[in-house]
Amino acid sequence: MAGKRVLLFGWASKVQVHLFRWARGLKERGYDVKVVALGGTPIEGIETVNLPRKGKLSYFRQVRAAVNEAHRFKPDLVHAHYATGYGYWAYRTNIKPTVVSVWGADVIDFPTVWYKRALVRRVLKRATHITATSQLLKRKTLDILPGSGNKITVIPFGVNLPDNQRPMPDTPVKMCFIKNHNWKYGPDILLEAMAQVKKTCPHVKLSMAGTGELNEYLKQMATRLDINDVVDFVGFVPHDKMYSFIADHHFMVMPSVSESESFGVAVLEAGACGRAVLTSRIGGVPEVVVDGETGRLLPPGDRDKLAEAIIEFAGNPDRLRGMGRAGYEFVKENYTWDRSLDLMTDLYDRLLHEKK
Repeated sequence: MAGKRVLLFGWASKVQVHLFRWARGLKERGYDVKVVALGGTPIEGIETVNLPRKGKLSYFRQVRAAVNEAHRFKPDLVHAHYATGYGYWAYRTNIKPTVVSVWGADVIDFPTVWYKRALVRRVLKRATHITATSQLLKRKTLDILPGSGNKITVIPFGVNLPDNQRPMPDTPVKMCFIKNHNWKYGPDILLEAMAQVKKTCPHVKLSMAGTGELNEYLKQMATRLDINDVVDFVGFVPHDKMYSFIADHHFMVMPSVSESESFGVAVLEAGACGRAVLTSRIGGVPEVVVDGETGRLLPPGDRDKLAEAIIEFAGNPDRLRGMGRAGYEFVKENYTWDRSLDLMTDLYDRLLHEKK
């Protein structure tokens, strides 16, 4: 397939489905796609090479194997998802054009010491083009590589719209949290807020989806706060069940406290389901929430404000319905998956044309 052979470097995982969706979406658009990953899961219908991990320096130890896989495929374009290890693989292929997508931690958390920053800067400088999922990540990339604005394109990670919009349930008010159980996503702050909510609105329930390093700690915390009767730890929700899970609730809560919350796909998924969101004004999240219209933006880490907002939402079902409708229209107009694919394939076509 002349001009349409794309080699993707990235993490192939059913837990974080970003690469799965890009690979399948490109194939649906007529591209011949090969994925080279470090560990992970084969992508059905896509040639996938999962190189084994070899200790802490696996990306460096497997770079030769990754480069060999790329050259064996003879791609027209190489696209690395993440500017760190996978970006380094793309850098070492010496194949042009090369696209590097920054996702968050690679340009926010990783470049904290000079040698890591130097590595990311070298990868970004060598790339033919850079994509970022949010304006925040574009700014972070410019901090590392000043003057590169002309080769950075913001391409959000859009979502599909469900075939049918389910109305809000008639059951007592339920909200959902859908994040890894990690400090940066603020699950502990949410539980502390729930302890306050229970005193005023004991009928309000919380579904804590996800797993992670804090899972047992959070369960113990719920017991200590005496909120086990209003909090349900439901575990990991597969991506193909996500919309059904969100639709079972009245709104979503996302109290993140870290700037590495660089975009907010979960916010868009809530909007696609016609559900409002309560979330922190942090990172790239304000780009996907119209404050007061599709949800509320709150000060990060403020459990009192969060409790007040939950109580306010719980007492205003009509407002929730209105915000849900507005959220759906906002996603439909700005953040559909088809639009994201259009932007990416338009970029590919332009780079390949310039190459010729």
